[in-house]
Order: sequence, then structure tokens, then C-alpha cells
Amino acid sequence: MDSVDNTKFSRLWYIYSEALKSNCFIFDKSINKWYTPEEFREVYEKKEMSHTFITGLLCDLVIRDPIAGIQAAHKQLDQRLEAMKKDTERDRLKLAEFTKMAIQYYQGKAGKQTKR
Repeated sequence: MDSVDNTKFSRLWYIYSEALKSNCFIFDKSINKWYTPEEFREVYEKKEMSHTFITGLLCDLVIRDPIAGIQAAHKQLDQRLEAMKKDTERDRLKLAEFTKMAIQYYQGKAGKQTKR
């Protein structure tokens, strides 16, 4: 493996090297972004970073199999779609109730006007 001159990136080196060894990607939970190990190194190796930033970044990084990430994303989309279907059905019922109320109201007013 290559060594790194940048002392700031050296704190991230473990994540990079483990992702390479395990043939995985690096996922940043804070921004929902995936990096190949090479992309990760390219982005962060020359970036000016404070120690606080690096500490926070390390808390948000996960080495993951991209296939597992794809499967998780599909599951999440399915759950969102199901929730949207339930919300839409609830809204349709509310609209039907409101429509019925409006029709009954105006039919009642029309009946009262003809009786005068």
C-alpha cells in the first residue's frame, strides 16, 4: 500500500485501506454519499481539514459492500412508496367526505330556496 505524507489524511488512512482490502465502498452517513476507496482518497487526501472535522467524519464513515447498500436503498424506496400510498388513500377519503358535505350543503340550500 502507498504511504501518505498528509498527516491529516493519515487519520483516515485506515478507512481507505480497509475498504480497499475488503473490496468495499465507503459510505458517509451524514451526507448519504458513497465513495469508492479511490474517490475517497482523491477527495480527502489533499483537503484542508481540522482535527474536529476529521473526528466527526470518522464517526460518520462506514465501510460497506455496495450491493448491501443498493439492497437497503431499494427497501427504503419501497417503504416510502408504501407510506405514500397510505397517505394518498387517507387524503382521498378526506376529500370524498368533504365533497359529500359540500354537495349536501348546497343541495339543502337549493331545496330551501325553492320552498320560499
